[in-house]
Amino acid sequence: MVYPEVIHGMFVDLRSITLDDAEFSYNIRADKRNRDTVGQLATSLEAQKDFIRWQMQEPNDYYFVVLNKKGERIGLYGVYDIHDGMAEVGREVNVGEPTERMEVGLLVADFCRDVLKLNRTCFVVYENNVHHLSDVKKNSTFVRKVIRSGHNALYFEDDLNEVSPSSRKIRQMLEKLYKKSLTLTKG
Repeated sequence: MVYPEVIHGMFVDLRSITLDDAEFSYNIRADKRNRDTVGQLATSLEAQKDFIRWQMQEPNDYYFVVLNKKGERIGLYGVYDIHDGMAEVGREVNVGEPTERMEVGLLVADFCRDVLKLNRTCFVVYENNVHHLSDVKKNSTFVRKVIRSGHNALYFEDDLNEVSPSSRKIRQMLEKLYKKSLTLTKG
């Protein structure tokens, strides 16, 4: 499904994926740094285009391209399988700076809560994605182990109506860094 607006953040913007993003999305997911942690890869660029065509028409499925403030594509993020006040979030890959990567999660949570009016999100993280797992365990509720795309993974849930102390701290830190960057730009 196509979300018609750009979601603006302090460090990144999110916009719905288009066919013009097919090569970028195929390449970033197939990159050796990412391919073991992003799930099932398209078998070809044409297969990636087919997925984007399907996704753009699929109700309850949003797929965003992450742009830095220079307008460069640095990542992808999905919100899908929406039902009963919950959505799965994922299809995530991001090669941006730490501030950019952190803000994406906050923007997606805001989108799910404020635009889609959802109460919860869920997601899986592959056990081999050790770096991401350490961050997730601080902020989310572990529910169970699962197998996803043939890989061992951990399934987590988040209550969108309860802001964790860690999420609040991240948002405050990003706001402080953003204000500092504005001061440096003016000076």
